[in-house]
Amino acid sequence: MFHLIRLESKKTNLGWFVKGAILANIFILGFLCIIPAIEESDGGEMLKDVTGFFTISGACVRGVFIVFAAVLISKMIIDEFKNRTVLIMFSYPINRKKILSAKLILIVWMTFIAMTISHTLVISGFIGLNHIFHLTPAMNLTLSDFLAELIKVIMFGFTSSVAALIPLYFGMRKYSTPATIISSLLIVSVTCQSIGPNFSLANIIYIPLALAIIALGIVVLAIRNINHIDLD
Repeated sequence: MFHLIRLESKKTNLGWFVKGAILANIFILGFLCIIPAIEESDGGEMLKDVTGFFTISGACVRGVFIVFAAVLISKMIIDEFKNRTVLIMFSYPINRKKILSAKLILIVWMTFIAMTISHTLVISGFIGLNHIFHLTPAMNLTLSDFLAELIKVIMFGFTSSVAALIPLYFGMRKYSTPATIISSLLIVSVTCQSIGPNFSLANIIYIPLALAIIALGIVVLAIRNINHIDLD
């Protein structure tokens, strides 16, 4: 399985993913730096404390990479089925289920690593910039707060990375890239929505956990049915 995952990573051009992740981090960090100035002008309370910052930064990072995961699904699975290039892989003496499993594991792994590293970098970058430019007084952060948030970053990152596989179901129905991307945006709207200044769905771990369980069910069905798909 590890050999298949490594082969898939070499076969797929992932340079765009790395470049996109870097640009996304820059834009998210820039957006977070602008929020204090906006709050000062209109009296908002998005960053009234460090919890608000963690909520907003987490929602932004997870939202971006859930969409990135959908693009990976489209490039590595949907497009290959649509263009029948997957037949090349299926012509090898390798079980189809293992091939699809390798693709999905790679997608989850890349999404999880990107979410975790990006969120950590965004938090660290904002703390550093706030220390230099005094963007907001709300960032009274202790080491224990940072470590506790890091644990949450890993938990939310893992569940969200698995939940990001749900668009596979919609994409495989008619091998549609738009359906894959649009369904990922719906997942983002569910997992990253804020209702007022004091409540956000992005703080509830049970939502991405429930979606992750649904995604696992979709993956099991896709892997089980892969031998019955006729591309001739």
